[in-house]
Amino acid sequence: MSIFRVLLYIFLAIFIYKFVFGFLVPLIKMSWRVRSQIKEFQRQHQQQQDPLQQTSTTNNNRPSSASNEAATKPKAGDYIDFEEVKE
Repeated sequence: MSIFRVLLYIFLAIFIYKFVFGFLVPLIKMSWRVRSQIKEFQRQHQQQQDPLQQTSTTNNNRPSSASNEAATKPKAGDYIDFEEVKE
């Protein structure tokens, strides 16, 4: 009966070894890799958003009268299309 017990322990040890190194370790490595990629994507997204936020805040700091004046004055070289009306 002790031979069966030893064989059972050997079988269980092999099964646990294969389970740990064949399933758990790759699963843990993959989760670490995915987590690091998510952090990298968030960092890149934050870097892309920072310049946009800086330009929007500088545009918002301009006085509104200056932007209205620029909008009402026609730029030099603009062509205004019109039709001649015959009476």
